[in-house]
This record gives sequence, structure tokens and C-alpha cells, in this order.
Amino acid sequence: MNPNRPRHRAGFTLIEVMAVVIVIGLAMGLFLPNLTASREAQLEESGKDVAVRLELARERAIVTGAAHRVFLDLEAGSMTVEWHVNEERAYAHLDEWDDGQLVSNPNQKYSDGRAISLSPPLREERDYFPIPNRFGTEDLLPEDTFFEGVSTPDGWIDNGSVQIVFQVDGSTDYSEIVLVDIWDNRVILEVQPLLEVIRIHLEEDS
Repeated sequence: MNPNRPRHRAGFTLIEVMAVVIVIGLAMGLFLPNLTASREAQLEESGKDVAVRLELARERAIVTGAAHRVFLDLEAGSMTVEWHVNEERAYAHLDEWDDGQLVSNPNQKYSDGRAISLSPPLREERDYFPIPNRFGTEDLLPEDTFFEGVSTPDGWIDNGSVQIVFQVDGSTDYSEIVLVDIWDNRVILEVQPLLEVIRIHLEEDS
């Protein structure tokens, strides 16, 4: 064996290992805060989507003179905006007008598949029906976002369903809707009795 032949290194020196650890630490230090901020922003955006429905329900209650509610299914993570009217008014948007005369189209159907009747409505009592636009259809929260619960005048509710009702003057009972994600971020929607804007608070870690 030639004693002058250079020997190959069998591993890394301590300085090289430390350098790699420092680089990884710096990269994680830059990446993790951005990832956390992105998750919080996504949760806050989900909160804004719920707030849009609440504000719409309040505005429509005032404009239409009919009570509105945002119906929340806490377990399914779904929400729907509905108004309190009779069946004729609820489905009036499916009728057609011809020279100022209301003409029902027998070929049209209600959203649940029932054919429109040409006869006068048999009942006038009111019930909650989905409003006639996209907010009247059931909408789901993102798959990583959930309703943790709702604080109402009757107490904390974290299962089943909850309705946030707006009267014809736009008033409602004070409530707080809490959304969480799978990373334990939390956002609170504060529904004021009279204010038109829903306040959104991103809860900071203590």
C-alpha cells in the first residue's frame, strides 16, 4: 500500500453537519410562519363567507319585509339562507310574465322537482324557504374547517343545527359563531343585534 496515496473521507465533519443543521433551521424558520399565516388566512376567508350570508340575510329582511335566517348545520358544516314567506311568494321567481300578466309555466318545476300548480295556493301560512339565488342553496365549509359551536342567548350549542334569525327591521339576537380548522386555528364571528357588519376576530394563541 502506498503511504502517500490520499485517503478518502468516510463521513462528514462536525462543522459540515452543523452547517447543514443551521441551513435547515433557517429554511424552516422562514417556511413555518408563512404556512401558519396561510392557514389562518384561509380560515379567516371561510369566516368571511359565513359573514356574507349573515349580512345578506339582514339586508334582505329589511328590503323584503320578511324575516330571514341563516340555517347552520353544525355537524355537516353547511349553511343556507332562507326567508319566512308563504309558498306562493317563495316560488314566484319561477313564474313568467306576459304583457304584464302573470303566466305560470306548467313545464317549470320547483327546485325540489314538484310541478307548479296553476290553481290558487291552498295554504297561506308562512314557512322558511331557500332564497331565490345561489345563497339559497346549501353551501359547505372547506373540508378542513368546522363549526366548533355557536354562543346564543340560550347558551352554547355545538351539535345539531342553529338558526340566526333577522327580523324585518334587521335586528337579531347577539351571537358568536366559532370556526376552527384541523390545525386548531380559531376565528370568531360576532353577530351584533343591530350593526350591519359582522365582526370577525382571529383568536390568537395564548
